[in-house]
Amino acid sequence: MFINREIKVKSVGIYQNIIMEVMNMKKILAAAMICLMSAVSVYAGSTKTELVMSSDNISVGDTFTVDVDVKENSGFTSLDCFLKYDPSVIRLEGADTTAGDALSYTQNNRQILFFEEDFINSMAAYKPQADDTDYNGKANGSLTASEIGIIKLSNYVRAADENSMLRKIEGTGTLCTLRFKAVGSGSTTLTFTNSSFATIEPFESWSGDCLATVNVGDKTETTSKTTASGSSRDKDESSTAAETTTETTTETTTENSTETSAETTTEAMTGIKFNDLSGFSWAENYINELSSKGIVSGYPDGRFKPADNVKRCDFVIMLTRALNIEGDAANTFTDVSNNAYYAKAVSTASWLGIVHGTGNGRFSPNSYITRQDMMIMAKSALEYAGIKFDNVDMSALDKFSDSVQISDYAKESVAAMTAEGIINGTGSRVEPKGNTTRAQAAVVISKILEKVK
Repeated sequence: MFINREIKVKSVGIYQNIIMEVMNMKKILAAAMICLMSAVSVYAGSTKTELVMSSDNISVGDTFTVDVDVKENSGFTSLDCFLKYDPSVIRLEGADTTAGDALSYTQNNRQILFFEEDFINSMAAYKPQADDTDYNGKANGSLTASEIGIIKLSNYVRAADENSMLRKIEGTGTLCTLRFKAVGSGSTTLTFTNSSFATIEPFESWSGDCLATVNVGDKTETTSKTTASGSSRDKDESSTAAETTTETTTETTTENSTETSAETTTEAMTGIKFNDLSGFSWAENYINELSSKGIVSGYPDGRFKPADNVKRCDFVIMLTRALNIEGDAANTFTDVSNNAYYAKAVSTASWLGIVHGTGNGRFSPNSYITRQDMMIMAKSALEYAGIKFDNVDMSALDKFSDSVQISDYAKESVAAMTAEGIINGTGSRVEPKGNTTRAQAAVVISKILEKVK
């Protein structure tokens, strides 16, 4: 809770007074709080928060906003929290225009925002010293909190109610609206973390953490989708006709090239029972079946690594193996080497219209594939196999609590895959921007095979 921690704020004007008020409040309430903490159980309150981004399609150089929304709230008088992110991907520029439902309280007949814009701006510009432990050893007196990727936000209500108690921030609304700039391609988890909501009398303290994944990709581009006609799956330009339709498709991805995948391992094992599928009963049979067919691979130590993320190139390999697609189409992607183990699979799948690039002539083969982009490829693969998706029922998305996070370009594919039972979601969520795991990929590939039998 903020009153047990030193608030370090590079403030000007009224924020110097805020710091003095906080310090005075510490002295006044310290003894009372000790008594209250010994007599009253903590963690009785509840505040649920959510990070809501203004855009799902973010490219390097873009500016976007994030609302820190309070969805449920038992009432609090203070909050101590941190915003954390990868500063090589995004940077906090400061507070944006105050939301119409911004949380506030009344003092001397005036509405006071719980987090005022100037306060947020000052904390983003604050340059912590090297000995400030709040900044995980990243502070050096020169970098701002925004550049470090750790923003400390602490405040309390400074007005009494009719019973001479601190007024509570009650109801739901927006804690603050933050303006970020995308400074590099990739993915980062934006977290509202180490949060401590509290009330004074009686003393109660509880957490209300939340997070959101921010994907920053290249600029979007319009690509041509080629759907093949005829019965052959091994396409040859000289013998198989194709009809070409044009659509705008953007697959937003993240550049993460550190993953070691079984699909890239020369000693990969197939057709074995894996020893690390405990806890993955929902995927175990699918994984073992695909392994027996040589569609997915394991590792020499007998592991499948079901929770590992899947690269875009490796998912394409799984798809082409499952559909028995072989070919040697010309490579059109600038970041796909002709000598790469995935080059033929990616180039052929691209020529057949099963996959598309990520913009500027790139495929981003080593990026992890998001769940919504996996669904786009899955739908295209089924269409290639002859399954039609006419009049997709978009209401299939209604059952997901996070459907608003699905990018516009992916909604039809997600709805189609949901309606067909290819995708079931994770509980009440579909997690469109989350990365696809190897276990999830195996289930999807298996269900595609079931559809095309």
